[in-house]
Amino acid sequence: MRRRMVKTVIQLPNRLRVLAGFIPPGARVIDIGTDHARLPVWLVQTGRVTHAVATDIREKPLARARRLVERCGLEASIRLVWADGLRGVSEEKPDTVVIAGMGADTIAGILRAAPPLPETVFLLQPMTHAERLRLFLAEHGYELYGERLAAEKGRLYNILAARPGGPRGTPPPAACYVGPALRAAGDPLFAVYLTRQIRRLRAEARALAASRKPEDAKRLAWAEAALTELEAQSPPAGAQTRAAL
Repeated sequence: MRRRMVKTVIQLPNRLRVLAGFIPPGARVIDIGTDHARLPVWLVQTGRVTHAVATDIREKPLARARRLVERCGLEASIRLVWADGLRGVSEEKPDTVVIAGMGADTIAGILRAAPPLPETVFLLQPMTHAERLRLFLAEHGYELYGERLAAEKGRLYNILAARPGGPRGTPPPAACYVGPALRAAGDPLFAVYLTRQIRRLRAEARALAASRKPEDAKRLAWAEAALTELEAQSPPAGAQTRAAL
């Protein structure tokens, strides 16, 4: 039976739409952990790029991606590769690498194992613990030059744009929880995000203060230092609105 072709442009979840805004026309994109391959399909369908590489380490997501690519008739434009991170695909010479929809520690592990790609932009969308990823990027010499927020179903997601070549160092605790690039972006969701980070840090500090584990004393000092600085930057009452989400 002949497969029905998808003629309309597929829809992206909001976090991927915001991420796509960082991708310049004609970019050479590799989407790591592509899952359904929605992002590369959208990029080709809209003419943002002419070719993309989509990878996954799991067979089932790669099979889902292949079905969507074939339904859209894009087999000649999107190459699907079974790969562990950037191993085996760095010869594609990408100028844009996307790693989205994973935990911060998983993303950091992929970057740690990646071959040197000095002229490449990394667009990162952690599902959890963006502060850990900001810390990793700073300590490993990535310049975090852009950051935006995306709202989906009441949650806020961070989209980070980073490139190699920045200074190595440990940023202040507050800069890990609310990055300078996000602060400078003028994102309409910033006040909401800042308020939520403060609330989260307060809860974390209370839990750590009750802990008797020696290693939690250092974590408590870090959380309290971040909290003190962020509370001083907190927006006035009423600045956060549900309409922003």
